[in-house]
Amino acid sequence: MRESPLRVGVNALKVPTSPTDEQKLAQLDRILSSQVFQGAEILKSFLRFVVGKSLEGLDSEIKEYTLATEVFGREDYDPRIDSLVRVQAARLRSKLEEYYASQGGNDVVYLHLPKGHYIPEFAYLQFDDPKPKTEEFDVSETSLAQVLTSRLKKKRLLHVARNLWIVCLAASSVISGVLAYHYYSQVNQLQLYAAKSRADRALLPEILPFWGGFLNSDSPLVVAYSNPIFQGNLSGGLKYRISEFSSTSLGATTISKTTDRSAIIDTYTGVGEAKGVYFLGSLFWRVGSPFRVERSLSLTWEDLKEQNVVFLGGPAENLLLQRLPQQQDFVYEVSEAKKGIPRFAIRNRKPGYGERHIYASVIEGPSQSMVKEDYALISMLNGLEPRRRLLILSGTTTLGTQACAEYVTDNQRIKELIERLNVSHNRASPELPPQFQVLLKVKLNGSVPVQTSYVTHHILH
Repeated sequence: MRESPLRVGVNALKVPTSPTDEQKLAQLDRILSSQVFQGAEILKSFLRFVVGKSLEGLDSEIKEYTLATEVFGREDYDPRIDSLVRVQAARLRSKLEEYYASQGGNDVVYLHLPKGHYIPEFAYLQFDDPKPKTEEFDVSETSLAQVLTSRLKKKRLLHVARNLWIVCLAASSVISGVLAYHYYSQVNQLQLYAAKSRADRALLPEILPFWGGFLNSDSPLVVAYSNPIFQGNLSGGLKYRISEFSSTSLGATTISKTTDRSAIIDTYTGVGEAKGVYFLGSLFWRVGSPFRVERSLSLTWEDLKEQNVVFLGGPAENLLLQRLPQQQDFVYEVSEAKKGIPRFAIRNRKPGYGERHIYASVIEGPSQSMVKEDYALISMLNGLEPRRRLLILSGTTTLGTQACAEYVTDNQRIKELIERLNVSHNRASPELPPQFQVLLKVKLNGSVPVQTSYVTHHILH
């Protein structure tokens, strides 16, 4: 009696040789161009790197540290505290399983990334000859390829069924939780709305003389936070970069363009701008006014024409502010630059009685961050279209910007400011001039604004 092929050991059969390099490359291209890997660029780079090194016979270079530095750009990678490569390898294995369970179900070559290392392995999944001959046993009834294929298909079906059951169970739990959460959140929201509406009815009349042009608008308000430009990288150091800071309308001092050709990074912002977004967002939420937040570098002149905009930060980092058509009495200029770090001051172009020409921050200590005193500007200007408004909240440092945003979102401070700016004889119905600038003085302790006070204001014409 012939022994069943299912009982024949793999070692007893004449297994076909490993796929050729051309077949491996073809299979790699097939996987990378599949729908499963669409959008997974990091995983594509991972797989392309390990397969390329393996085909070059450089398996010894396929290590965690090498992957971290050459694929993910982590020059200071420490596997003891960073699991980036291991996490991405797990994702890659899952993606390969997903591919062979769907699009790659009929592929001839099987690509596998075993656990424990990152060296890829290739094997035949199906053979061209449905009945390969063996040296010791006759397995004409079936072939090893058919056995492996059958087992793999069963495994896939079980895997799909198990995942479907888990998904259904999880979905039912999520739906129940969402319904319960929605019910209770609706009750809480109604209670909060009732209390909030009572507070807002009392709040709005007090702040409308200052904020009315932004809140009573037909378009959402835009809050733009400055994001300065740096050059360099994290390992070699970042340098603050001002490519251009010159404007006739602002009276700013020109800084020559940098000759540094290293990479430009514009994904950072100051702590003061981040806090300012929080203060403004809290105010707009309390009064029920919609708004959106944008990076200043992503705004265009069209945005200034179509939207009401609040800028957080000065013209050195908000490049659109360097070319505004309005003339301003208080402008920023560079007072000095030490070690490539500019220090800004506010120049009073039309000083009145008792006013100074220059207002600069006071730094006590060797670091530029040891600010003890700062100055900030509230600049209320017309937008580029008659119906639009533009508000600039800025300090000579990021901490001054934070204090400025906190000042204009505090109910009591706003009331005091409206009294100072009121151009109406009727104190019960105050009116503010269309354009004005307010100079504030900020005292800091441990990089925290502890006192912000009014200094003076100019009405612009």
